[in-house]
Amino acid sequence: MRKTDFDDLLDMGKPIAVTEQLAVSYSVIGSPVTAAEVAQRLAPSLYAQLANGDETSVVRAAERATIHIGTISSRLGRKLNLDDTVMREIVLDMTIYELHMALGHEEAGHEYRIKAKDLIVAAFGDYPEAGSSQEAKVPAGAVKTAHRRRYP
Repeated sequence: MRKTDFDDLLDMGKPIAVTEQLAVSYSVIGSPVTAAEVAQRLAPSLYAQLANGDETSVVRAAERATIHIGTISSRLGRKLNLDDTVMREIVLDMTIYELHMALGHEEAGHEYRIKAKDLIVAAFGDYPEAGSSQEAKVPAGAVKTAHRRRYP
């Protein structure tokens, strides 16, 4: 049974990929982010609320942030170096965002995500997670107005 009139054009031997899959592997260099570092960034009452009395939840949030930023840096062709001041700052900001997300307060931590994104763009010039380049697009062509004819 034919599916369409163009079945002869389909190669039924191999599956057709709809999207291209990116193989993203990352490596982390440097010492991991600690709960004490996150605590220094926040007011004591906010840290107590976000940590919920458990430092392991802060460590897990730091691990999630490290994976997130590690894959972004891998897409940019760089290794995640946690000894680098800028990269560590990005991971710390994303850790605080992840803590807010764990409590269901995404809007409260949104400013930390924006700050991390701004640091990525400032340091590397692009933010691949956004789906498009942050740089200005060059026009593809010029527009010329038609010559105006006189009406009789």
